[in-house]
Amino acid sequence: MRGAAGHYVAGAKRVLRTVVPLVVRQRLARWLGRQAWLAPRHWWVTELLRDLAERDPDAYHRFLWAHHLGYAETYEIPLRFGAANIHQTRHLLFADLHAHLWGRGVDPARDIRSVFEVGCSMGYLLRYIETDVFPGAETLAGIDIDRYAIRSGSAWLRTQGSKVAIAAADMADLHAVLGERRFDVILCAGVLMYLQRAAAADVVRVMLRHAGRVVALAGLAHPERDNGALEDSDVRRRDGTFIHNLDAMVRQGGGRVLARRWEGSRMVDGNTVYFVLAEAI
Repeated sequence: MRGAAGHYVAGAKRVLRTVVPLVVRQRLARWLGRQAWLAPRHWWVTELLRDLAERDPDAYHRFLWAHHLGYAETYEIPLRFGAANIHQTRHLLFADLHAHLWGRGVDPARDIRSVFEVGCSMGYLLRYIETDVFPGAETLAGIDIDRYAIRSGSAWLRTQGSKVAIAAADMADLHAVLGERRFDVILCAGVLMYLQRAAAADVVRVMLRHAGRVVALAGLAHPERDNGALEDSDVRRRDGTFIHNLDAMVRQGGGRVLARRWEGSRMVDGNTVYFVLAEAI
């Protein structure tokens, strides 16, 4: 009976996606995302938009982030701000970044004056950078497509007297957002995984162009093969995100890899470890 019922439900969902236009299902998905009583909201949203996820992954992930749906729902003030809430992989990334800068004779606390983050959500990493990583930075800015996160994060940052300034924008428009500005450090951690290879490579190229000292990237690590040896991007099946060769993107974008870390299948608080530090040539 369970098998028959499951077959019926699957068939009903296929009919729904076939008969109901995508724009209507997207409106329904946004409505579902506001229903706190509906525990498996992410499941319903995913099922409503499964065809979009398969046909155009970039548009699917962009829709979820832009409307604070699915995995975006965990980005709330009490869960993200504060040193204790910073994911361990980000601490590892900042430690590698510090070590690299010291190796080049750069004092992270004094010489790093500006930081820009691509995909900053509420600005919680920028706030941590302001207080603990690069305390001498005078300019800390970032963009994210999640307008809810930008609004809530900006309000919180103001109460803390923070210098961090974040704005709502799509990273596809990064060059227009940055204009002629350059930043000592440009950070992009756990973001490029939501873009297909060509779009991700474009973002890397723009970051290199606007970074004065270093671009710091963190992406999904391939569990079996060093990402630097991948000829093409792979897909993580459970959520349709992308496992990229960031090393190759740096080279193709006119840059060089300064330092990297790949730890394969090792999990740190549920995340993999793959970092690339780079600069423009």
